Amino acid sequence: MPEPQPTSPRITPLEPAQRTAEQRELLAPIPGDEAPNLFSTVVRHPELYKSWFPFCMQLLAHSVFPPRERELLIIRTASLCGSAYELEHHLALGAQAGLTDRDLDALTGDAEPAWTPRDRLLVAAADELHAGHTITEATWSALAELLTTEQLVELPMLAGHYILLAGTLRSLGVPLDSVWPEPKPTH
Repeated sequence: MPEPQPTSPRITPLEPAQRTAEQRELLAPIPGDEAPNLFSTVVRHPELYKSWFPFCMQLLAHSVFPPRERELLIIRTASLCGSAYELEHHLALGAQAGLTDRDLDALTGDAEPAWTPRDRLLVAAADELHAGHTITEATWSALAELLTTEQLVELPMLAGHYILLAGTLRSLGVPLDSVWPEPKPTH
């Protein structure tokens, strides 16, 4: 089980009034003033944000996996990494993408799975990438019979990205969006 994350933010998300013009511009696609804590924290490093954000959006919005499978991989990885922040967002996205309550419970270890053979292979790949940073030969061979070349390339990048995010979120102490105080109205 992962170490507990800090109980308070180590680096706080930037509130709209604290953002530079460049940071506001970078957050505009999110949408800016309502940007989730992940984005409003990472934007504290604008140059890194400029490189990371397109990669993040490629994997999230333009994945070569159908949304259900993309979320299956993300939720399993987030769960293994103990990333409550990613789970808060992706459990809802997974349900919207067609994952059942039983699927979601199985991905987080709270139920027995009832997955298709393809789902089982994808979950095995996520498990293997988390545990040993590689997909075993047996799992790879089975995946290679089912996935496109683009999916085979993207799968470890997708799981790896969410491992990276989990470490960043947990290390920086990024608070869940649902518990972050609402901005105070300014008059």
